[in-house]
Amino acid sequence: MTTNASDALNYTTMLDRSAANTGVHPKQALVDAGYCSESNLQAARERQLACGTDTFMATGRLAHDEQVPPAPHGRIPTNTTLKERMARKLRTKPGKAAYRRRKAIVEPAFGQIMTCQNGRDLLLRGKDGARGKWRLLAACHNLRKIFRHAGTTGLAALPG
Repeated sequence: MTTNASDALNYTTMLDRSAANTGVHPKQALVDAGYCSESNLQAARERQLACGTDTFMATGRLAHDEQVPPAPHGRIPTNTTLKERMARKLRTKPGKAAYRRRKAIVEPAFGQIMTCQNGRDLLLRGKDGARGKWRLLAACHNLRKIFRHAGTTGLAALPG
């Protein structure tokens, strides 16, 4: 959680924190159009070379009835911008498959926290209070998932 209204300022920080928390750099980063900026596209390219993290970054939103253009065939033109290269990458079969997973992995958790747990209202004051409430909501969300999957006997069998 940050005080930045735009996600674009958090791309490299998010990946650095992920690597610090897990001890390994992520193999893949799936981020929405809020992260798309020239500096983040350049950072994604550098991170691919340095750490092996393959980033799939949405470059914009489609209109309601607009279809994704087909993936172009052939070599990538040399004068293509980083944004055009990323858009092209997302239109490939691997790109579509990877980004589709984001909708199934990340978005449901946010939707469930927002609607079922009233996560839109962070009532505690300050950054620390908001971060604490969000962590509590996320922990409750995860416990609910464990309970639905394992039941009370599964929870009782957990170590600790």
